[in-house]
Amino acid sequence: MRTFPPPKRSARTGSVAKQISKATLAGVVFLSSHSFAPAAKLAPYAEIASFDVQECSGIVKSRQSPNLYWVHNDSSRGSRVYAIRRDGSLVASVPTHLPNIDWEDIATDSSGNLYLGDFGNFFNTRRDLAIHVLKEPSSSAASSGISGTSYRFEYPDQNEFPPARRIYDCEALFWAGGELFLLTKSLADTHTRLYCFESLETDTVNLPALVGSFEIGPQVTAADATPDGQKLAVLTTRSVWVFERPRESRNYLAGKASMQRIQAGQCEAICWDSDETLIIANESRELFEFPVSNLIEY
Repeated sequence: MRTFPPPKRSARTGSVAKQISKATLAGVVFLSSHSFAPAAKLAPYAEIASFDVQECSGIVKSRQSPNLYWVHNDSSRGSRVYAIRRDGSLVASVPTHLPNIDWEDIATDSSGNLYLGDFGNFFNTRRDLAIHVLKEPSSSAASSGISGTSYRFEYPDQNEFPPARRIYDCEALFWAGGELFLLTKSLADTHTRLYCFESLETDTVNLPALVGSFEIGPQVTAADATPDGQKLAVLTTRSVWVFERPRESRNYLAGKASMQRIQAGQCEAICWDSDETLIIANESRELFEFPVSNLIEY
């Protein structure tokens, strides 16, 4: 089963290794010159009302219903998805018939699909990493629950479980331009690595392609792309980044970037609310509005 069509091949030149080197050099220069920039202390504008959302690990804005956002817990509270309003009020709590080993992020596309990243992998030993795909539910599904499809995957460059260097944890997922992307959370260095699924198949172990890498510093905890796929927001434990997609390339990490260090508790979720505003959620259910005009360009 194929959930989205294969992408058109880009006309970019040069190897991934060269792009990684360029991104690494740019990241080192940026981090060294901005490491002492003051962090913005964010104040929450609202709180997720439902106490069932004990550890918000992902948030995404619906592209099917206005003023509706989908959030979820990690592995600690079952396999429900929750629909909330922008003010944090609960609309629906929807059970899914999907396993939740360690859900870490959620994404959506323009066709009404939700993608759940079951890829928390702290020890880098998992052989059951999965992307769960389901149609965005209606509030009437709250009583009976909904089903979806699970797609197994592995990193094509991981040959040992665990590897010598733990670089295969992941907490960030986004959909853009007909493709699904992952950003890793490395426990061995300060890079994040960008992988892309060109398709998802049920009858095989899917192998996403390594697209690029970036010296981002703090560990990545969430990501989201604008509906047109031109901008990527990345959340780390201590900062917010926005990358602009380069022309004729899907390596967002090689594009123009801006960032801001933040203080807002343990933030695990981010989504675009508009072209100019991001919403961030932390594990304490607090919601923060973050204008992209606050970002510092480099």
